[in-house]
Amino acid sequence: MNNSIFNIKTDLAPSEYKNLFGDPFWNEQGSSKAKNFYLALNDKEKALMLKKNYLEMIRKARERNFNMAADCLQWWLDGTGFTKNIDFNWLRKQREVIAAENLNIDRFGEELEKYGKTLKKEGDIAKYDDHFEHQVKGGVFGELYYASGDSTLSSHCYFKITKKNNNFVVTGIIKHFWSDRYDWHKGASAYIYGFGNSGDSDALLVEKYCGAQPFEMKSQWQKSFNKTFESGFLGGLSINLK
Repeated sequence: MNNSIFNIKTDLAPSEYKNLFGDPFWNEQGSSKAKNFYLALNDKEKALMLKKNYLEMIRKARERNFNMAADCLQWWLDGTGFTKNIDFNWLRKQREVIAAENLNIDRFGEELEKYGKTLKKEGDIAKYDDHFEHQVKGGVFGELYYASGDSTLSSHCYFKITKKNNNFVVTGIIKHFWSDRYDWHKGASAYIYGFGNSGDSDALLVEKYCGAQPFEMKSQWQKSFNKTFESGFLGGLSINLK
């Protein structure tokens, strides 16, 4: 950022932009000096000041080892608009993603039980293909919140269930597709640790004047199954795919 903007208009130090919005979570007020300076800028100058604020967010994120969140914010600032492939190993370390994955898997298991109960004779086979979606909401104290916020996990299954020796053999695969669009919505805002509430309208201003661009984020992973489940009391069937 061209720091001469600060020198020409006011004696505001370049580092004082950090005090622009305050941090309501800690009941800290923003700097009135910084706010008055900001309001006196034209839109392009505001965008340059805000971009510097985002660069500071990236630096702070890396200090907290929130490198994925930092990478995504930098990808947006770089403005390529290209899809960013997110490492599924990182995603599956996020408790919200695992919770959504397990929920979809449990739903597949419940449906498989219904199919299994239709098999009456040795060697009977049923096929079950389906998909479920679940919204993933990142918690404010976890990195997923800063990298994505809200996203979608779509799970697709392709199963065959066979009755064999009074048991049920389940074979097949589950494919998980995670996706989110890294973009902003006028009127919305998000709490950023150490920076307070950050308005989406600020990001839209940076897009207009500084070349930042929204982009798609995607990831996928899969698991194969070949498991045998015993027929329960009075022919009951319980299928746990986890």
